[in-house]
Amino acid sequence: MLVEGFAYPKVMRYFEEISAIPRGSYHEERIASYLEEFARARGLACYRDELGNVLINCDAAEGYEDKEPILMQGHTDMVCEKNEDVIHDFLKDPLELYVEEGWLRARGTTLGADNGVAVAVMLAILDGALAGHPALQCLFTVSEEVGLDGIKAFDLNRIYARKMLNMDSADENLIVVGCAGGMRSELTLPVRREPCAAPLWNLRLTGLAGGHSGEDIHRGRANAHKLMGRILYDWMAREPGLRLVSLRGGNKDNAIPREAEACVAALGGADGVAAMAEVLRGELCPEDGAFALEVSEAEPSELLPMDAESTQRVIFLAQTVTNGVISMCQDLPELVEFSRNMAVVKTEEEQVRVIFSSRSAKDSQIDRSAAELDAYAALLGGSTRHYNRYPGWSFEKESELREEYTAAYRKRFGREPGLEIIHAGLECGIVKEGIPDMDILSCGPVITDLHSPNEAVHLGSWERFFSVIKEMLEAK
Repeated sequence: MLVEGFAYPKVMRYFEEISAIPRGSYHEERIASYLEEFARARGLACYRDELGNVLINCDAAEGYEDKEPILMQGHTDMVCEKNEDVIHDFLKDPLELYVEEGWLRARGTTLGADNGVAVAVMLAILDGALAGHPALQCLFTVSEEVGLDGIKAFDLNRIYARKMLNMDSADENLIVVGCAGGMRSELTLPVRREPCAAPLWNLRLTGLAGGHSGEDIHRGRANAHKLMGRILYDWMAREPGLRLVSLRGGNKDNAIPREAEACVAALGGADGVAAMAEVLRGELCPEDGAFALEVSEAEPSELLPMDAESTQRVIFLAQTVTNGVISMCQDLPELVEFSRNMAVVKTEEEQVRVIFSSRSAKDSQIDRSAAELDAYAALLGGSTRHYNRYPGWSFEKESELREEYTAAYRKRFGREPGLEIIHAGLECGIVKEGIPDMDILSCGPVITDLHSPNEAVHLGSWERFFSVIKEMLEAK
């Protein structure tokens, strides 16, 4: 194994094995086959649906027959992000793992600890890592990162357990007891193009920290599209004849975009752009300290420049649309209640498409976000499509499973874990909607910089997290 000395070697062995299997969202066929073969080799009951969700059932160990069954759950897909200078094919290449000062990382790419941690923990337990446990149902879902598609399609009638341990959280000292709902939206602006004699300029914005568009939205990290929108808007104000050729950036609807590119036609040159970039630099948080803007003359483009009206409409949208935290919770002021992330921008011959992710614990605010984007589209002559809407998961004051987990945590560390309601979507909301009497909590080890190439899991935290799971499941 790469990671030597890990307290629970089966857990790490399985994480290393699944890290060699490409498993980006919508490409989970090989990990599903791996799980089927794993179950077959151990004589465990296994069900795989058409999407690739896999459910493995395991009988209670001797002496645990009277304990209530538990559903353990995590997703097999991972966000596939890499640094610009890294050569990696997420459809074919294994992740290159390494350890740095107690943290496990992947070289130049996302690590997939979100949610490979859960997959490895379940596999280790199914392979005998515990001295005993109640009956277990281990559910491995697909396409969580792209709208919870797997759990939405899964036949929940196959679940007989009424206690659910989701392991898609990222802080060993907190139990997640609720989450936001959300929705994706696509706003499309038609554009017209015409010849323009002005020289072309490429703008490339890089170096932002990015991160998860729910869990990191409150950290003040800049959105690359919004910065580019301000740069272009300022440039257009100084040179009304500026024409936009293309605007693009971001490739995941649940990640804060770290990079953006634009191509413009401008007679007056790009002298004022650097000054605007310095203004923006002075507004950024320390995590965005590597911010850089490269400006260079461009070769002739296959696309003609947009006409004046199309240029103004696209830049206006990028400059003015509300992004980031919109409101905080009235009852829990430290909790983000409503946010929107301008995630992906794509320029095509006849249109520009912008994908947004909206999140809130309140359905009314998701409706509000849809209405606002509809209004933008109507004003700018475009159209919208709203999709992948999913429910939130409300906090419940009474929870037997939470008491069991807390007792195990207290026994291990002499204190109780904190409770948290997160501003991110979890599959728990879908399960709770389908099985209203399911008792749910979400937990996990410390994972940082999810959905970015800086993603890392703390090895000591992972050991401690597993020790709590072990303590809880082995208790009689």
